[in-house]
Amino acid sequence: MISVKDLTKNYDDFTALDNISFEISRGEICGYIGTNGAGKSTTVKILSGILGFDKGTVLINDTDVSMDPVQIKRITGYVPESADLFNSLSPEEFFNFAGRVRNMSGELVSRRINLYAELFGYSDLINDSIGNLSKGNRQKVMITSALMHDPPVIFLDEPLNGLDTNSIFVFHDLIKFLASKGRTILYCSHHLNIIEKISTKIVWINKGKIELDIKTSELKSLDNFSDLEKLFRDLNTDESIESKKFNFEDLID
Repeated sequence: MISVKDLTKNYDDFTALDNISFEISRGEICGYIGTNGAGKSTTVKILSGILGFDKGTVLINDTDVSMDPVQIKRITGYVPESADLFNSLSPEEFFNFAGRVRNMSGELVSRRINLYAELFGYSDLINDSIGNLSKGNRQKVMITSALMHDPPVIFLDEPLNGLDTNSIFVFHDLIKFLASKGRTILYCSHHLNIIEKISTKIVWINKGKIELDIKTSELKSLDNFSDLEKLFRDLNTDESIESKKFNFEDLID
């Protein structure tokens, strides 16, 4: 499980995370939503042991992130917003490298490579240079490298970048299967309709503060709820991004 308590992160005079707290239970898919700059990626980087923080506690499966970041990396899988990969390597070479870092046997790595390549339809590209792959296929490589060691906790930060429609369906079927097997998943995305369908819990962060923390099944109990997108619009008080207050006619005069 994931437990975040009174987490604060400052960048000089800017507070990216302001004393936030939430929990994600084993087997839950938590949709972590908010506008650009709300604090989503900062949260994920802290939870994955990449970024330090100023105050609070973060426990991943009872391991304190600040005390043992190496163990955190062993038990988590992280798909970042952009695929930063070794372009000179082939997917197979990259996976073998990742497998050695994670102390996976060569046999297990080979089996997982073949299974994921078949699942996402890039078996014929396994020996090509990563630098020559399309954006979508690079994203598939990133997803594979994050999940091939079967981590109990998974962080997804806009994981659909570049994926075609069929691959998106496959990815979400996989995520739901992993959750059914007890994996804990934090899913950051701007695709609110997808988040509503796949998540069991919603956490909304706005300007570094948690504004909503609710089970997806309880959304319909909220006043005037129709869907997550409308709720997000209604709760969002930042008028600068509200298109309904903008005169689109000015754009085509």
